[in-house]
Amino acid sequence: MKSIIGQVFESVRERVLDPVSKRISEIACEKILGVVGEHVDCHINFQNYVDDLKKGVRDLKRKRGDKEAELRIVDHSEKMVKEEVQGWLEGAGKVIDELDIEEEVENVSYLSQGSLGRRVRQKTQEVKEIHNRGNFTEGLVIERPPSIGIPLPTENMVGKLDVKEKIRGYLRGSEGMIGVCGISGIGKTTIMKHIHNELLNEATQFEKVIWITLSHPFNVVRLQGDIARKMNKGLREDADELERASRLMEIMKTVKYALILDDVRDKFTLTRVGIPKPTMENGCKIVITSRSVDVCNYLSCQIVNVPPLSKEESFNLFLDEVGSDVLQIPNSDEIVKLIVHNCAGLPSVIVGIASRMRGVKDICEWRNALLELPQ
Repeated sequence: MKSIIGQVFESVRERVLDPVSKRISEIACEKILGVVGEHVDCHINFQNYVDDLKKGVRDLKRKRGDKEAELRIVDHSEKMVKEEVQGWLEGAGKVIDELDIEEEVENVSYLSQGSLGRRVRQKTQEVKEIHNRGNFTEGLVIERPPSIGIPLPTENMVGKLDVKEKIRGYLRGSEGMIGVCGISGIGKTTIMKHIHNELLNEATQFEKVIWITLSHPFNVVRLQGDIARKMNKGLREDADELERASRLMEIMKTVKYALILDDVRDKFTLTRVGIPKPTMENGCKIVITSRSVDVCNYLSCQIVNVPPLSKEESFNLFLDEVGSDVLQIPNSDEIVKLIVHNCAGLPSVIVGIASRMRGVKDICEWRNALLELPQ
């Protein structure tokens, strides 16, 4: 067909056109013949192109699946997926999802196979190009950059802003050891969780912010291991306490850290654990929370006492947790005030009782809750 059309154009061109027009006609003929020839080719080889596309999509699915399988066994705490790999996986997935031509192929008319075949051929080339871009000879992941720390879940902090600012002031100052002291349930841990997360967000003063909740009874080996893990390091399990302390000391001397030890009840020395003493020179800080003033003094801490909530703060916290509609219960005002008073300004006690009484409308149950509290 192509040769017959070519002969017709050649005959007309030779008879009627001048040299310039002949060149223009040659270009036009080439383009027309190219389009016609491509259409004929796509029509004749329609099924072959469809089969090529299906094979390309299958190969792309397999390669994408292989890459995803490789990533599933990666330790994502230490490594992270390269951005180019993540982009390729998303792009390949999008192409695979969008290339659903089964119905269109089945319903295409004989005369339309040429135009559809051209589209199929173009899509096949795109699939092959995406497939080739997915080789990643240098690997799928890279080392995760050192993390300053992991944010902690926090509870609402009522009052205590002056206490929090006092601790922050000591963290910015010359004090190396800070002891946050108060009775159980007073809010020491909540305050320090908020400060911990603020230090992470600022990410300027410290290279590492470490939170450790101590075990009871006190276990030096466990504490050593917990700190080392937070530093993304390991200590030999078969090493004795002294060897582990020496190794931990070496690790911690390389980093400007803020170490928060929550719920410290026992006296111990930093040297025994392997914690370098914080100084003005190294810029490190250690904050402990403890019920014991003696423990804080033993560790030479600058002590910050956490006072109970005021009556107003206690009442507002209780209403926030239980719901202000509790005051709509007949004869509930005095009972609620007495319950809050008997919580002694301890946030954990207030929140615990308020959570238990949330939704309770029976005044008798409120009286029983009051009787259960120490008077």
